Amino acid sequence: MKEGYEKSHYDGSIFRKDGKQTRTENHFLGILVKLLPDRARVLDLGCGTGLPVDAYLVKQGFNVAGVDFCLRHINLARRNVPQGEFIEGDLSKVDFDKESFDAVLSLYAIFHLPRKEHQDLFLRIRSFLKDSGIMLVTLGTSDYKYGEEQDWCGAPVMAWSMYDPDRYKEMITKTGFAILDYSFEGKPTDDEYHFWLLAQKE
Repeated sequence: MKEGYEKSHYDGSIFRKDGKQTRTENHFLGILVKLLPDRARVLDLGCGTGLPVDAYLVKQGFNVAGVDFCLRHINLARRNVPQGEFIEGDLSKVDFDKESFDAVLSLYAIFHLPRKEHQDLFLRIRSFLKDSGIMLVTLGTSDYKYGEEQDWCGAPVMAWSMYDPDRYKEMITKTGFAILDYSFEGKPTDDEYHFWLLAQKE
């Protein structure tokens, strides 16, 4: 998958250079901003190029750190959001001090990891969060153990692995979160169809 992102033209096709957010992003980020304290520390796992989300959060006065295993994306993020701190690393393995962030995001990234790793990732995110910290994630919409897409944005292959939304809600609740909001972005027939979930550490 890392090779897929390095070789793809993802940054010139899917991510929005104009910095505009989708209606769903506006909805969930708007809630997030209201829940966070001033100058909150926010971690973005799978940050990509930093646009539009990290740039938006920095404008709200938050301290943003981002992690992505694609060095090309990290270099773009550093250029696009110079106020942020961006680290090359695997979002499923990177380590931070416990209870060091007010919020952790992972958007359009988790469904590229093997789904058997998703529960452990939620636990890791919870450990990074301060008391009552917020998690915002984009997840898959169907029970799909593993699949590949050929020639994805110019990459030779891209992998996908996910559970259905009900299973995710159950997993996240059992991990120690209270679900605050969730909804679907797009329609089942769309190329991009995602499950968004906002939760608070209990």
